Amino acid sequence: MKYLVAYYSRTGHNKTIGEAIAKALSADVDEIIDKKKRSGRIGWLLAGRDGTSGKMTEIQTAKNPQDYDIVILGTPLWAANMTPAIRTYLTQNNLTGKKVAFFICSGGDGYTNIFPKLMELASGATQLATLGITEEQFKNNAYQSQLEAFIAKLK
Repeated sequence: MKYLVAYYSRTGHNKTIGEAIAKALSADVDEIIDKKKRSGRIGWLLAGRDGTSGKMTEIQTAKNPQDYDIVILGTPLWAANMTPAIRTYLTQNNLTGKKVAFFICSGGDGYTNIFPKLMELASGATQLATLGITEEQFKNNAYQSQLEAFIAKLK
């Protein structure tokens, strides 16, 4: 199996999780870069607005998901919604016939509502697994067993 871990990470949490998944699966990594400035307090406020409104954004990626058997996608939640970067990625890349998995780092457990929306955008793909990690779990490093179970579903 050829794996791709593609993620967007504003704070670094999804990057940490994405790299751990990639290491465990010997996967290629593609950090999705949002070309819109989202740093600082104003960036954070605009990010929440853009997440809520369902906006798209200009992104930069380095890998073609068509070259992989399994595509693992990671995103934070902004105002209880997926980020514009992951929405754009899923809209621009046809994953029909691919196997996909999703991981989300968020302030709370609202991620359960986002997994079906991610699958809608990845229509035609087969979902293998999902992983949600809260801010508290991340800070306390209390997600390892969940991460291991997620990775086991992908092997």
